Amino acid sequence: MPCKISSMIQSLRHHPSLSTIAAIDIGSNALRAVIAQVSAHKIDIIRSLRFPLRLGEAVFQNQLLSPQKIRETEEAFIKLLHLFSAYNVTDVRAIATSAMRDARNSKLLIEDLKAITGIEIEVISGATEAQMIFEAVRTQIKFNNKRAVLMDIGGGSTEISLVENGALLASHSFNVGTVRLIRLKQLQDQQHHIDDVSLEMTRFVRSRFGTRSPDLFIGTGGNLRRIGKLRRQFMKKPSTECALTEINRMASSLAKMSYTERIHRLKLEPNRADVIVPATLLTLRLMQELSAKKVILPKVGLKEGLLMSMVNNNHRSFDHLR
Repeated sequence: MPCKISSMIQSLRHHPSLSTIAAIDIGSNALRAVIAQVSAHKIDIIRSLRFPLRLGEAVFQNQLLSPQKIRETEEAFIKLLHLFSAYNVTDVRAIATSAMRDARNSKLLIEDLKAITGIEIEVISGATEAQMIFEAVRTQIKFNNKRAVLMDIGGGSTEISLVENGALLASHSFNVGTVRLIRLKQLQDQQHHIDDVSLEMTRFVRSRFGTRSPDLFIGTGGNLRRIGKLRRQFMKKPSTECALTEINRMASSLAKMSYTERIHRLKLEPNRADVIVPATLLTLRLMQELSAKKVILPKVGLKEGLLMSMVNNNHRSFDHLR
């Protein structure tokens, strides 16, 4: 099996005339992959996939990837590789974030995946993660003459980026994410930790922007996209933004529901139904600290930024076809 699959990926890379590429983001809560067709002016995302691996579950407890998580990741990569072949993918880039940064045995998984599939995994820093997200977001939002705060909530870390006049001024990766937070079983304990870290985030923002509220507050990541979808589902309003008052109501409602109720009443996936609560609370708290009236929710994030890094052209727009 390893030789067969490895030779498959090598054959894919010898068709430079094709312009179908794939990006893989190995996050702490889920592995996400996208397949895209690239033209001179546009990146068409033709397939999006998500594997709820939750690598951070064991890593954030003992700094080790469990044998089961390693096996599940390898199985996900094999499935992806066959899809890449079916779509005639010519180039693949794979990155990993917080859980793989923390795992003492991440090298083992990286070497196994290289041997099995031929795909090399790059464990990126929080700063690189923030830069990629910014590159994607600025294809959707005009930053001219504005001060903006970008917040990307992941399973293992939260990236806060500061943008001024269209340029990335500074970024900081905070070692707090939703998978880490749900390890605190009591909601009150999660809230206390969120209060503490939101003050750290606020100090970071104030150190560059002063006490004035940002012109734009932007949220990315799977949980924030889901907040937008819940707004559309229940409030019949666009999913591209959410007012502070609405976030407040959502946070209160989500916290009162049981895990099972969130799955059945809100149609949330099991590995979304638990983490969406701390994500909403963290968003709410930072918005309150910064006096942000609404959060803008663009339909792009890390995986789109990863695609852009592959084509090396920031002038392309995104189109999600499927």
